[in-house]
Amino acid sequence: MSIACALLVFTANAQTPAPITFGQVDLKDLEMTSYSKDTAAVAVVLADYGDYFYNFQDNVPRAIYRRHVRIKILKKEGFKYANIKIPFYFPNDNTKAEAFNKIEATTWNLEKGDIVSYSLTPKDFFENKESKDVYYKTFTFPKVQEGSVLEYTYELTSGMWYELRTWEFQKNDIPTIWSELRAEIPAYFIFNITLHSSIPLKVQETKDGENNFLRGSIRDPYLSYRFAMEHLPALKTEPFITTLEDYRSKLDFELSATNFPDQSRVDYSKTWESLNETLLTNDYFGKQIKKFDEAEKLALNLKAQYKNDTLALLKAAYKLVQSTMQWNEQEGVFTTITNLDKTYEKRTGNAAEINLILIRLLRECGFDANPFILSTRDNGQLSDLVLLNRFNYTIAHVALNGKDIFLDATSKLMPMGLLPLNCMNERGRLVVRKNSRWVKIPANITSRKVTLVTMSILPNQQLKGEINVSFAGHDAVSFRKKVLTKGEASYSSEYKKSHSEHNIESISLLNIDSLDNVPQLQVKATLNEAYSELGDRIYFTPTLGLAIDEQPFKSLTRAYPIDYTVPQEETYSAQFIIPEGYAIEEMPKNDAIALPKQGGRFDFRVEVLDNLIKIQSKINLKKVVYMSDEYPFLREFFNRIIAKHTEQIVLKKK
Repeated sequence: MSIACALLVFTANAQTPAPITFGQVDLKDLEMTSYSKDTAAVAVVLADYGDYFYNFQDNVPRAIYRRHVRIKILKKEGFKYANIKIPFYFPNDNTKAEAFNKIEATTWNLEKGDIVSYSLTPKDFFENKESKDVYYKTFTFPKVQEGSVLEYTYELTSGMWYELRTWEFQKNDIPTIWSELRAEIPAYFIFNITLHSSIPLKVQETKDGENNFLRGSIRDPYLSYRFAMEHLPALKTEPFITTLEDYRSKLDFELSATNFPDQSRVDYSKTWESLNETLLTNDYFGKQIKKFDEAEKLALNLKAQYKNDTLALLKAAYKLVQSTMQWNEQEGVFTTITNLDKTYEKRTGNAAEINLILIRLLRECGFDANPFILSTRDNGQLSDLVLLNRFNYTIAHVALNGKDIFLDATSKLMPMGLLPLNCMNERGRLVVRKNSRWVKIPANITSRKVTLVTMSILPNQQLKGEINVSFAGHDAVSFRKKVLTKGEASYSSEYKKSHSEHNIESISLLNIDSLDNVPQLQVKATLNEAYSELGDRIYFTPTLGLAIDEQPFKSLTRAYPIDYTVPQEETYSAQFIIPEGYAIEEMPKNDAIALPKQGGRFDFRVEVLDNLIKIQSKINLKKVVYMSDEYPFLREFFNRIIAKHTEQIVLKKK
């Protein structure tokens, strides 16, 4: 991953004027018709300026956030950026609540050579509740047209002085010309400031100063920081990534200590050891494992059935919880109640509750089972900072014969040893009394799809035969989920409708309910218009549209790594019976392509035996992550695969 993560070090510098002033829009910005560094951009952030500082009311600190944003609308598709949502926190605890001190917004247009402004009034701003404690201030700019410049500014007071907001330099979908944050922090607060970015800072400055904060006429020191980046590309979703947040250029603030006048210094930075102890003694985590008494009886029954087979006992315990408990689709590190017996009675729970039940049962069965916390892929990757709120999921870990076994009983379609794809996010923390540590989450089970085809070439452009598709690894989980979600009858019916141009005789779905066997789709059919005829020749593509025939990577370049989550393998094997009276005139040649650094391989083989043409195509992507500098090779790899898959076989009458 090309993201740098480092604690910033600063040098002294003088104060610089703010980059923009509200109400003073340049004519050149209104006349701007495109952004030279991204001519396809529908809008561009001209400037995004933030100013963080502290105020004290009755000696209680308040964090103040000022923000000034200016956006240029370049095309009609950019009109959506006239709709603004600003999040703010409003819990029942008023000491933590956030409130707007002021907010202004104006649309600027160039009309018949004149600069015209349209400002919002107080009644044009609304507040909408997003969740229990999170609200949004929303508004829409008026009179928006191509060429408009939109600007808004606000000031927000927050009681959560200990959690300064993350500053995001990059925006989704549109580029940013200038992004700048300034922060004036009294020496009472010591923050670790961390930059996550593959783009270097344009400005990195600090300034020492003194001001009146808490002690009347006594001036106390502060540090004034300034950070800026310029010409930031839009952050755009691409296939095969974790989450965009892993690649966004941003600044994080972590409070490490407070040092108020006439008080002892208080350290907030935790160690992994202290975090581990906090979890083990928490009523909604470590203590919960002891509160599942039903596990003793369940374990006795299991041990009686599997006296001499350790692996079978492990599998049986996993299946018992997996089949008994229903996941409520809620993630989480902690339980929501303080008694797992009640959770088991209800037969439903969140991820932590189900997997802590599994851990207790495994312990009663004699296994070394412990909680394992992680961050799911859509939640983002973990850093070395000791921050519990970066974790959002709990699974079970078993140490058996020197091996790490990871178990998640939330999905009824996941065989033992296979984790949901969303949990496959590099590493997590093993929470155990001794030797708590980072453990790598292995991505060693390959997802496989195998397609076997046997066809006879009939007159009237028809092929008749069988198609058998089998799945393994996460491909098997995905296939089972599709079938079971729709129901076997509905899935078969929809398959027939989507292939209505063919005469499908039968569809068989095998091993859908058995996680121990390979699920299969078997189809007997007559394919219509499956080849073309010209004179005394037959032309057909032997992959029949059942192998990869479209480039998955459309862009010429790519900024992010390609993350497949697990290794991938796809095999297509076909046999075609040559009709009597015909001979092969032309067919694809054998080919083999290898990616650099043993990253993968494509093998294509053609064999003729009497009246049979045998085709085999095998794609093997061995790596889980391909770095952005490998992208050109991977893209060309698929170009050559697609070219080979679209080559034709030509038969000629003897």
